[in-house]
Amino acid sequence: MLDRPCTKVGCSREAVSTLTYDYADSMAVLGPLGLTKEPHTYDLCAIHAERLSVPQGWQVIRHQVLNT
Repeated sequence: MLDRPCTKVGCSREAVSTLTYDYADSMAVLGPLGLTKEPHTYDLCAIHAERLSVPQGWQVIRHQVLNT
């Protein structure tokens, strides 16, 4: 997998998470970095993933990979 930068303007840190919006359900889904860059998704560094905020009334689903 190639390194991908954070998609936030002005950020050059390495992306670690992929964000997808589901507008119909007022939901944002944040998970591990996708294997490939996909249209309509946003790759975020750890700092921007942690600071993620959504509009009032929206739900955030955070998928995490557990190390066993």
